[in-house]
Amino acid sequence: MKTIYVCSTMAFSGKTLISLAIGTYLKEKGISFTYRKPVGNRPTFLNGVIVDEDALFVSQALGISVPPEELSALILTQDLLVQGFKGKTKNLFEKVLKTCREVFKTEEILLSVGYGNLYSGTFLNISGLSLAKALKARVILVVRYEGEYIVDYVLKAIEDLEGLKVGLVFNDLSPEDFYNYKDLIRPFFEAQGISILGEIPHDDILASVSVKELKEYLGAKLLGNVSEDRLVKHFLIGGMQVDKAIQYFRQTPDFGVIVGGDRSDIQLAAIETGAVCLLLTGGLYPNEIIMAHAEEAGVPILILQEDTYSVARKVEHLPMKTRIRHPQKLTRALELGRKYIDQEILQRLLD
Repeated sequence: MKTIYVCSTMAFSGKTLISLAIGTYLKEKGISFTYRKPVGNRPTFLNGVIVDEDALFVSQALGISVPPEELSALILTQDLLVQGFKGKTKNLFEKVLKTCREVFKTEEILLSVGYGNLYSGTFLNISGLSLAKALKARVILVVRYEGEYIVDYVLKAIEDLEGLKVGLVFNDLSPEDFYNYKDLIRPFFEAQGISILGEIPHDDILASVSVKELKEYLGAKLLGNVSEDRLVKHFLIGGMQVDKAIQYFRQTPDFGVIVGGDRSDIQLAAIETGAVCLLLTGGLYPNEIIMAHAEEAGVPILILQEDTYSVARKVEHLPMKTRIRHPQKLTRALELGRKYIDQEILQRLLD
């Protein structure tokens, strides 16, 4: 009986991507397993039952035949969090642990994933660290690479996971960071005898944002009868002269433009040079000419009340929080997992 526990040093590091990659590997090798997210933190209603949204997505993507309400032993609703802060929760860890161990009556391997980071849930006594130790899990620690400072976080996590087999996956390695990582960071960890299971580069598709995500995250109003599934890979601010703006638009693939609602010249130029969507700020609506061109080109228009600077600041942090639910992003995630996860090291971790 084995538990594979996917966790991370910080939230939004790529745990879902790695869970999909590991699950796909097990399926392709014909290894029987099941999947769980013991503590769910993305509550949503499905047929009148609260389930975890991420767990539901991963289980469906991997073809796991488990009732959705059984994918998580515990769902962190607002009521439960309030009770926890008031010290009125009891035996939560025992409940989570019992649910995980029940799996071993029918399955040999449990692929499980944590939420947040390795220490999330400590105030409720349900941290990923505690669960991994109690299950004597094989731990896959996912690290979003953001520079040398992450080394200390990784070393602390590995120290706390002492006694367990741990494999590292570095995710979102940008081209400008890779040489420093290759020359310094990787040799450092290898000298410590720490297994590096995977090195996944930054990918524009995975970092892209769908129009639907933009609308929901920014609280925008969508104009036009157009698809919300289109992906935006890059954002440009339309604050310059039209001729200069057109140069940037033509050089940038799959772009969205953040622009004041009164800049019809920039809006029209963006539509004609292939913009994926327009984000109009200041609560101003486009004129009829812009609307007609946008409808014809299938370009969604989002109306936002904030000013251009405020919207740009929000959008800057959005790619880190996007999820792999878009079909194109799911396909790309599986491709990256196959290519960059070292299967020999993974098998040794399992053995």
